[in-house]
Amino acid sequence: MARGYSGRRGSRLDLAELISVLLLGVIGLWGAWFGVQSLITLWFPVNVAYLLAGLVVAGVSVLVGR
Repeated sequence: MARGYSGRRGSRLDLAELISVLLLGVIGLWGAWFGVQSLITLWFPVNVAYLLAGLVVAGVSVLVGR
């Protein structure tokens, strides 16, 4: 069973951890939004790359936020 690095079970996030998770969430949402917008406006091979990058950032943000 995996434990957090602090060793405190069931403890709440401290302020720095909370800010980090929130920033990753905002970056992930921005990346996904930019990817969707690129599908609408940019040349096809480029917009697919941007969409994939946005989805990767969003996925990493979700995993880190857990």
